[in-house]
Amino acid sequence: MFARVSSTNELASRLSWRLRLLAQRAVPARSLEPAPVPRAARLRFADGTTVVVRGAVPGDLGVLAMAMQHCSVRPTTCSTTSDGSTNLALAWAGGHRRLSLQVVGLDQPD
Repeated sequence: MFARVSSTNELASRLSWRLRLLAQRAVPARSLEPAPVPRAARLRFADGTTVVVRGAVPGDLGVLAMAMQHCSVRPTTCSTTSDGSTNLALAWAGGHRRLSLQVVGLDQPD
C-alpha cells in the first residue's frame, strides 16, 4: 500500500487535485518567501496551503513577488505534464497578466 501511495504518479495526482481546488475557489496568494530548495520559493495561499514553486524562466519569482505587492494574485489552472511535473498558472490585473510556475511539492510553515 505504501509503495502505491508513494509512487510519483499518485503523488502528482494528489497534488494536482489539491491545487485544482485552489483554482476553482480562486484562493488568493498571500506571501512568497525563500524555500530550502535552490532556485525555489514558498508560495502561501489565504487558506493556509503552502507549496514550493520554481519559475519557468529566471525572474519569474521576482515578477510574482512584485505583482503580489500591488494586487491580488489568484491561481487559474493546474496541470500535470507527461513527465509527472505539476504546473500552476496564476493571474492578476483582471486576468490580463499570467504566469506559470512549476510546483515542486506541498510544504508546511516553519
